[in-house]
Amino acid sequence: MKTHRSRNRCRGFTIVELLLVITIIAILASFIMAGVSRGRAAAQRIACMNKLRQWGQGAQIYAEDHNDKLPQEAVFDGINTWEMTTFSICQEVWYNSMPKSLGVTSASIYSRTPSSQRSFYSPRSFFHCPTTRFAPVSATYPNFSLAMNSKLMMDFESAPDPALDIGFRDLRMSQILVPEKTALFLDSGVAGERRVSEFQPPYSGQPKAYATEFAARHNNGGNILFAGGNVSTLHARQVIDMDPESPRRGGGIFPPSAVIWRHDPALVP
Repeated sequence: MKTHRSRNRCRGFTIVELLLVITIIAILASFIMAGVSRGRAAAQRIACMNKLRQWGQGAQIYAEDHNDKLPQEAVFDGINTWEMTTFSICQEVWYNSMPKSLGVTSASIYSRTPSSQRSFYSPRSFFHCPTTRFAPVSATYPNFSLAMNSKLMMDFESAPDPALDIGFRDLRMSQILVPEKTALFLDSGVAGERRVSEFQPPYSGQPKAYATEFAARHNNGGNILFAGGNVSTLHARQVIDMDPESPRRGGGIFPPSAVIWRHDPALVP
């Protein structure tokens, strides 16, 4: 009898019991991994928002030092090469002027050597959302995953002397009528990145952006810094005209609601 009781006490798990334990562990692990993934995504979104807030501060400092003017969103249309960022004509473009206001590394300094160009994409760089994944082509020219709103400029007709003003003049912060809804910087798509809408053109990572370049990296949403200094994560449908029948499909929603792209919301972006 003693031997029988001893054998009962030493009996191991059956196959069914082992499978049940393994299943429970797998379920718990999946919950933990999902929680970790959500936590990482939330941390990246917040880090992106904090970088945008820094650019907002840089814009305010620049405006205070330059008679309320905003920096240029670009000089050259299309892709800006590494070499272009070092040109004297580009020193007032935001990617060079605002870093000086903030005391951080500018694009022209990152452009100097292949090694510093690689550092441009490091997690410490202020120029990028930490969620961004860059394609190999990003090594050939600087891709900006955070970019300035390209629509914050005056109309050609508003220039006092179009012959001397190359089609636009500097915009002052005080001319932005609804700053808390007017985009200043935004999550912008880089080369090779999946587009939010089929109606958007392929992303190229330019330093200036609009709804056509808006990237929804944060669970179908993207971060936008507004001229008032506030930052929001907006779903793509709040930013981009998704109506396949609309003549503005792939661009900004007009009349504007959540996001205004021009200094005057009555103007079509």
